[in-house]
Amino acid sequence: MNILRSLFLIILVSSCTSYPETIEVVLRQAGNNRKELEKVLIHYGKVPADSLKLRAAEFLITNMPGKYSEYYDAPWNDVGTVSLRWTSSSNKKLVLDTYQLGEPVKRDDVTHITADYLISNIELAFKVWQEQPWGKYLPFDIFCEEILPYRISTEPLENWREKALASFADLYRTFAEDSTMTTVKACIMLNSILPLFRMDKDFPEMNYSQLMSSTRSTCDGMAALAAFSMRALGIPVTVDYTQKWTDANHGHTWNSVYDTSGMHISFMGVETNPNEPHNKVIGRPATKIYRRTFSIQNIYKKLSYFSQELCEKNGIDVTAEYGRSVDVNIPVTHPCPDTKYAYLTTLYETVWMPVGWGIVEQDTIHFSSVGKQALYMPVYYQNNIQTAACFPFWLDDDGNCRFLKPDTSYQELLVLEDIAPSENKHVMRMFDGRFEGANCSDFSDARLLHTIKEVRGPFFHSFDIRNTSEYRYLLYYSPDNSRCNVAELEFYNENNDKLTGKVIGTIGTWSNTPSTREKAFDGDPTTFFDADSLNNTWVGLELDNPAVVKKIRFLPRTEGNNIYENNIYELFYWDGQQWYLQDKQVSAGYQLEFCVPVNALFYLRNITTKKTGRCFMIQDGIQKWL
Repeated sequence: MNILRSLFLIILVSSCTSYPETIEVVLRQAGNNRKELEKVLIHYGKVPADSLKLRAAEFLITNMPGKYSEYYDAPWNDVGTVSLRWTSSSNKKLVLDTYQLGEPVKRDDVTHITADYLISNIELAFKVWQEQPWGKYLPFDIFCEEILPYRISTEPLENWREKALASFADLYRTFAEDSTMTTVKACIMLNSILPLFRMDKDFPEMNYSQLMSSTRSTCDGMAALAAFSMRALGIPVTVDYTQKWTDANHGHTWNSVYDTSGMHISFMGVETNPNEPHNKVIGRPATKIYRRTFSIQNIYKKLSYFSQELCEKNGIDVTAEYGRSVDVNIPVTHPCPDTKYAYLTTLYETVWMPVGWGIVEQDTIHFSSVGKQALYMPVYYQNNIQTAACFPFWLDDDGNCRFLKPDTSYQELLVLEDIAPSENKHVMRMFDGRFEGANCSDFSDARLLHTIKEVRGPFFHSFDIRNTSEYRYLLYYSPDNSRCNVAELEFYNENNDKLTGKVIGTIGTWSNTPSTREKAFDGDPTTFFDADSLNNTWVGLELDNPAVVKKIRFLPRTEGNNIYENNIYELFYWDGQQWYLQDKQVSAGYQLEFCVPVNALFYLRNITTKKTGRCFMIQDGIQKWL
């Protein structure tokens, strides 16, 4: 009898602790932390009324693998303080050492998260879902993705829900007491009072407390703060992003709010509200747009190649929601046998980086929701080695593909003035600037040498000086509203020797950037002086010995994308599998001429300044940047 009873108890215990395989896999990964995850499942498995909370717990645990915290082991307020000094510091290691942050710490959620933390997160998420008037219109799957998650990215975990509910308690009551309150209206009200940020970068992901204590972050940080705050109050908000705009070598992150009619409305956390102009997103062409999810997307298990640049493991493709996209079918010219998936790549400078994937069927690759007005190339990956599936193509606004297959049997003359698009909006900031010479240290004896009355473009300007006096101090005073923007200043004596000396002038730069007064004399046309003040700014040289100035050359602030005299340039075109060097030249002026194959994809590189230009094609005889 005792043996039967023991067997019964063993069977009973084993049946009570059996879990679906998707849960069991995670529990095995948890190791010694398994008991913490099981506490959550047991806690919500006891009461039938908690069946929905049990499903929520299973959702969080099933999708927990791969999620982690990466942070410095320091109080959150110290980390927030460091973020204030990060960009302006030239010695980031010194900042970290001063605040004794030590080395970054990485902790996987599966092996470190506690039952109390998960239960608290679930309880508060259900509380706001059930108490807010829009909650009854919010489907469970949207709740799981846009309110329930306990983290946004790889930030250190904390009890952010309690803190946000305390911070915005009055607003939360206003929402709950207004039966007509909508998610969009609530989002606008909360977003309007979130702290504004200045842009920053290179700092680990911050949690709610760190973001609230800092005035600096990237667009990722702004979107994260909005998501933390909104979700804590029961407002369903996502984090959307593109890895690359079609007209730039960078991407962007922003938010969308679920409006309970099934639509997501985009906005930029702490900056713009839903239904307001959002120029960083609305109408701007993107290659692909993804929405960060808590759930792991199964597609990544099928792909033979995965890259963080392609998409996060927890991202779904929402390009179609934003319009300006089309499905395309691309014929394969370089087949790869037994390959089911191909990858859609676009250029980051001159490197093809994946932004999406497509299905290969015989000799055609099917890509869905591809952003228009962009350059792409389908590729395969075998052993992480990239191979082109066909030639690059430009997808125009009508959804037509122009394949860039160079025809080397025909040549055309190419005249180039830039290596990348240049707005040159700062060029005229030197108009009405003046040059002076002085010998007294207070410049009380300063004499006017020249006033700039013509700035013809983003290239060097030169003029002779008739004054024959010797000066120890050579000064440039910029006009108002210009921040003394100048890329290069050069003073020459009667022997045409360039004068050198100690750089003097206005101290400080705008937003503490590295664009100091020394940049006006560093010989690099891609850098410039950008003073902290708009007006009353100047820069110059203190010579070791007084000298006569016979010539002055200056280069206005540019983006460093123009053709400069005596610089070495290389022109490349894509031959189907690699970049081919077409020609190498030393510039004698402000233009370069090349004979090139027809219908090719090009880029021009300045070897002297070590700057690579933007890729382009020739369309109707005009250089078109891609």
